[in-house]
Formats: sequence, structure tokens, C-alpha cells
Amino acid sequence: MDDLTDNDVREILRPHRDGGPISRLYATGEIAEETVPTLGVLSSKLDDKGEHETAERVADVISYANSVGERPPVNGWTSKV
Repeated sequence: MDDLTDNDVREILRPHRDGGPISRLYATGEIAEETVPTLGVLSSKLDDKGEHETAERVADVISYANSVGERPPVNGWTSKV
């Protein structure tokens, strides 16, 4: 995995917005307690559907979120990308 940029995270998550923690990470950069488990479920579902490359990219976002840790919405998140 290469180090992801904020823009990479948004591009990976764009088609997977869920109205919950994934959408909040996509829209605001917020990483909450439920973000990583929700991303894990998404990655597993994608893998089960045979979308292995996409599942791996979501797993990269999980690594990003674990590295960054929980955080509130990021000021200027969308203007940074």
C-alpha cells in the first residue's frame, strides 16, 4: 500500500457513501469509533462479490484511518483535495 492522500481516500470512498461513517469520512474527514469496523464490513462484502481490487483499496483506507486515528471533522477537508 502506498501512503494515501486525503484525495485518494475521497476517490476510493466516493461510490461507497452510506449516509453514515463512510459518508462522514468522505465528506468531512471525520474518523469515529465506528468508521474502521464499517469499512471492514464494506471490504469483506466487496471481496465476497469478487471485487478484490476494490476491497483492497478499501483496506488501504482502513490502514489510513488506523494510522490517523479518531478525529473530528477536518476544517477545509474538501478544499484540500
